[in-house]
Amino acid sequence: MSALTTELHLDVPGGFHSLGLDLDDEERQEQLWSIAEEVWPHGTDFQREVTFHSYREMADHALAENSFYAGFCLDEAPDGRLTTASLLARLDPLDEPDAELSVRGLFEALSVNDNNTVEEFRVPAGPGVLVLCGIEWQSDPSDATAPSLPLARADVYLPLPRMQRLLVLSLTTPSLPDLPFYVSLLSKTAHDLTVSSGAGAVPLPGDGDERGRSAVDHVRADFG
Repeated sequence: MSALTTELHLDVPGGFHSLGLDLDDEERQEQLWSIAEEVWPHGTDFQREVTFHSYREMADHALAENSFYAGFCLDEAPDGRLTTASLLARLDPLDEPDAELSVRGLFEALSVNDNNTVEEFRVPAGPGVLVLCGIEWQSDPSDATAPSLPLARADVYLPLPRMQRLLVLSLTTPSLPDLPFYVSLLSKTAHDLTVSSGAGAVPLPGDGDERGRSAVDHVRADFG
């Protein structure tokens, strides 16, 4: 964990509640319960308990995936709808010291799945890959008749050769109309990423981004 705090500086989008992966088990349970109370300030104990167990399961899953951050956003859209999203961040080993070659390999591997929309981008930390896809969440994968929920997912793969790690950011939302907004938050996180040097955290040189017009263009153009 020390490598994360001294080398990687990741600004989580505003509005996301941390599930406390950086805390010990007891502290994490306390944080999750406080979140449940915040979500249901005027709700019942049953509603708070269901929320608590739901986010505890999410945190356990994130830890099993070797994530170093897990968070969720639950807010009200301007038109009064509830909008929500979850965000995971992890660091995978990176064997290829050339970021450009890493991105080329990732692009080819991820493009094999026809359900993926794969785009290359460049942020100050270097080149990366954005993957957009739709998935179907099954409440019981063994039962084809069990309730399901369509989700939109955006994954960012960003090689960090200085750390010998591949940063993976995964954002999932059932609020499909809000995907461009959430991806813009993901874009800001990627653009603001810094890796510390001996003198402290410094931005890495790179290119800026451009904005598109349509919803799909906004999602893609947020990553330049």
